[in-house]
Amino acid sequence: MLAAIHMRESAASEQFPVRAQWGLLLSKGNVSDDDRNSNKRIYWNYIDALQSTSNIEGRESFTELTGGGGSGVNMKDGTLVFPVEGTKKESSTEEGGKTVSLILYWNDTKSWTLSKGMSADGCSDPSVVEWGKDGKLIMMTACDDGRRRVYESGDKGESWTEALGTLSRVWGKKEKGSDKGVGSGFITATIEHRDVMLVTLPVYAKEIGNKKGKLHLWLTDNTHIVDIGPISGDDDVAASSLLYKSGVSGDNEELIALYGNKGGNDGKTPPGVVSVLLTAELQRVKKVLATWQEVDKRVPSCAPLYLLGRVF
Repeated sequence: MLAAIHMRESAASEQFPVRAQWGLLLSKGNVSDDDRNSNKRIYWNYIDALQSTSNIEGRESFTELTGGGGSGVNMKDGTLVFPVEGTKKESSTEEGGKTVSLILYWNDTKSWTLSKGMSADGCSDPSVVEWGKDGKLIMMTACDDGRRRVYESGDKGESWTEALGTLSRVWGKKEKGSDKGVGSGFITATIEHRDVMLVTLPVYAKEIGNKKGKLHLWLTDNTHIVDIGPISGDDDVAASSLLYKSGVSGDNEELIALYGNKGGNDGKTPPGVVSVLLTAELQRVKKVLATWQEVDKRVPSCAPLYLLGRVF
């Protein structure tokens, strides 16, 4: 688990103002393996302050690096990837500039590497997944224009290409900055023998002045996209995350959403964290996948292949 840590230094004298310090904390945990205890827990027995982040190649381009808030990825080749946010330097000064999204990864060199490629300026709150047999990374971000921009990389972030025409700018709100600070749940799963991506994002009311968001679950295979429906009730949601557990025989599958509840403006409903078991939604996902399979069988016999991307 990667987390950001912020500290403020006391002023040494009136000549030098109070200065903010930042850093990254990496924590490793082990899940208890006692089969007799159904209430397993995680033992966090390793915490590293990552003081060497100042020596990471590319670090000099930023005034600050913080955890992105989204889930990390353990890639098929053993590379450990975390999404991070960086605040770019303005020209040659130390003054902070625009926020961008990128990745920090640990590979065979046994050292942390900051990706050279990054999102467009003003995109934050990244989440990353590995997709496809070729190990492509897909990064979802929340941008200043109110849209969720999605980027793809086949070289561990050396370069990023916006996924226009598929996933990028599909989600979002017309009001600029409405999704800033709201991280998305973004995972991959194999359900009904099909590789899919599951996304949780807030959907906002159309009424003017109503900024309350309801969390929706979305399903995509990078070609089709379906809104499975709301999962948060009347809560005003913040950041969210997803967990999918596949059963050995297919009978013990679980899909769980975790999200932040901002609480009520009346002061009676405190903010908190909510966990939801998405049993009915998982069944809907399976029905949609069955429909996609039937459609995919029929369409090639009645339409040219180049039309498929436009129709569905």
